Amino acid sequence: MKHIGMDLHSTTTDVCVRNGRGKIVLRGQIATTKAELEKFICSIQGLKRVALEESQMADWVTRILKPHVDEVIRCQPQFNKLISESEDKCDKTDSESISELLYLNRLKRVHHPELVYRTLREAVRAYWIASRELTRAKNRVRAFFLFNGPRETGNTIYAVRNRSGNLAKLEKLGGNARLARLLYERMDHCRQLKAKHILILRESAQPVKDSVRLLMTMPAIGPISAYTLVAYLEDGRRLPNKRKLWRYTGLSLRRHQSGGIGTEGASHSGNRMMKQVAMSAAITIVARGESNALSALWEKDIRRQVDPKRARRNLARKMVVIAQHLLRSKQEYSDERV
Repeated sequence: MKHIGMDLHSTTTDVCVRNGRGKIVLRGQIATTKAELEKFICSIQGLKRVALEESQMADWVTRILKPHVDEVIRCQPQFNKLISESEDKCDKTDSESISELLYLNRLKRVHHPELVYRTLREAVRAYWIASRELTRAKNRVRAFFLFNGPRETGNTIYAVRNRSGNLAKLEKLGGNARLARLLYERMDHCRQLKAKHILILRESAQPVKDSVRLLMTMPAIGPISAYTLVAYLEDGRRLPNKRKLWRYTGLSLRRHQSGGIGTEGASHSGNRMMKQVAMSAAITIVARGESNALSALWEKDIRRQVDPKRARRNLARKMVVIAQHLLRSKQEYSDERV
């Protein structure tokens, strides 16, 4: 069995090959093109497995190599301490370290979903990026008006019907109305792009529409939240237990303690989109004040004098566990089951 480590770059790839005894038999650098990668991998005889670090190019390279090798492993870079914390770090040594970790079976694999979920993930990520860009465009409009004097409350400053009046006020105060118009144009463009992303997201979610429908039976879970949860939880069996689920969604606790002394707080890692969906849903349930099993959990924590921030996180934790259970069991949400 040959153990091949690859350090990918946009133009070149450093490679290192070890034999079944762990001895380096080949190292070099090739162009990162389909022809060169296939030529290199086919030149190596016998059984072979390849390891490369997860990156933007990893999926494309994996699809090229998979027909020609016995196994392709895409690993988590932050777990490769032999590379990230080494004092001798360069492209050549990185590929050697990857091949060594592969030979020792000490690589942390990255989960890769089926094509349906991968397509939905891409659409979900693109939507959230478009949503953030629209928020930035709105903030620029508001900041420009605040800088020049006019102060509008709520969302009236963004409405099309109010623009002529807002621009007239701006001109009276000596502001540059031409710049304001450009900011409005950018905001309108971002709004149109977001609408197009929503259409693509709906089309991408068609193969899993039953799962989306199940999640939307939960309180405070709308279409976008359901798309996001299905994209990352898949069929609900990806993560084996609730503690790993909380860690993945960024809802676990971060502790640095020794001898009972230290700090404890909310996690700073995890999937940010999943965390945003879960926390937003928890806040919505609290704000609505509706009578259901989830709001009862919130009220129970408050009666026990739990800090409100921690109570909201507890509620968000409960919601992602319920979402995972619904996807596994293929059943709709029920207050009695909570």
